Amino acid sequence: MVGEGARGYLVSNYPAYDDHCSDCGDAIEPHSGDARCPACFDRYLSDIEPGFLESYRQFGCRSRLVLAETCLRGLVLESPPHRKVLAMTIFEQYVGSMSDLAALFTAFRNRENAPLMRSFLEYRLDTTSALRFFEDVRNASDAELCYLLGLPLPATAAAVAPHLDSDDQRQLAIAVHHLMLDLRKATDQGDEAAMALAQFAGQAGGAIIANDAKWLDGAARLTPDQVALLVFDSRRRAIHVQGLSADEGVMGNVVDAIDTVTRAASNLIYAYLQANDL
Repeated sequence: MVGEGARGYLVSNYPAYDDHCSDCGDAIEPHSGDARCPACFDRYLSDIEPGFLESYRQFGCRSRLVLAETCLRGLVLESPPHRKVLAMTIFEQYVGSMSDLAALFTAFRNRENAPLMRSFLEYRLDTTSALRFFEDVRNASDAELCYLLGLPLPATAAAVAPHLDSDDQRQLAIAVHHLMLDLRKATDQGDEAAMALAQFAGQAGGAIIANDAKWLDGAARLTPDQVALLVFDSRRRAIHVQGLSADEGVMGNVVDAIDTVTRAASNLIYAYLQANDL
């Protein structure tokens, strides 16, 4: 956008482009507004890491559980079609919470190579990443998992965290103990569950739900309590149908699984912040 100045000169109203890092001044690609070079941006992410982790522990990871529990309570009162919508929402929260836990686990595992916040936000759940997460948990002992995540074993909490008082040391040990239990519980169904999780995560963004699939020629018949997830497959020129039960008992189990995953994420962050005095 160009305007006329006080003396008749043309004045550009476009933002001025800079080619230096706003933190260290090193040359970078031209940009408009604040921008950092990769090294300064990583330092910035590391600086805000404790605040991000605590915020996510207190609110972000619990938001999925709150929504799932609210939907579960609504199942009792709603009509059958609405129950199916609530059931799908609960299951979506389960997939999201598992994806977040896998992202958090991966970020802590790679903490020496990249800021936790970068790894967490860049993580994408697919078959490869899901299988690795499940395998890492399944194939490691508690001691190996603690080392991988930068945490003390419960028995060594006092020695590793002398900056904490005795009560906080005990809470740290309890958090790590429960983290080990919940990580294994969340991944105990093995590779088949990992692949199904990745498949649903990949399909969810391009899928729609329906009350039934009777109108779809050749579709698998669903039971009355199931919601139909319709996935458009342009490569195979087909529409795939998956059924998800809206039964209250089944959804209660899913909410319990979300609770396990939420607790694992919370304890992982709490233990890391406490052990490292952050």
